[in-house]
Amino acid sequence: MNRELEREANGLRRSPLRTLTAAEVEHLKREITAIGADLSVFVFVDFAKTNYSDSYDTIFVGANVFPDVNSIHPRDLMSERAVLAHEYYGHRTFRNTILPARSWNDEFRASYTAAKTAPNLTVSDRRYLILDALERAREAGVTIKHNEFIRGVLYGYSNDG
Repeated sequence: MNRELEREANGLRRSPLRTLTAAEVEHLKREITAIGADLSVFVFVDFAKTNYSDSYDTIFVGANVFPDVNSIHPRDLMSERAVLAHEYYGHRTFRNTILPARSWNDEFRASYTAAKTAPNLTVSDRRYLILDALERAREAGVTIKHNEFIRGVLYGYSNDG
């Protein structure tokens, strides 16, 4: 296996070194529609990782959009719907901002924003997005204070009364 890909575990999910089947592409199109995203922004690619490109304003979707059910890492377990929301409502919302692409805080912001704003996510989708955001910060050595939204997603309650 490619050493670069091994090194990027916990986020690779399923290998991007495979092609998407026609049935998988159709499934992903339904997931994109379910979250209210503009389908024209998404391009399905073979042998590439799922990511957002600021310069093309395009989300490239590869086979690693699907979860790795053998992992215990939240980034690996996020559903494809959560990953698509992370790219669309997270990265695309903040395109051309000053945070370096793929920096911990860019990734934190993408997962947090998707969890907070994307429609039609499951409770599990929102939880994994928040866990991913918190893990990105932890990996960078940054402690994040849990606000009301984070507590509500993780523990199922809020201070709304």
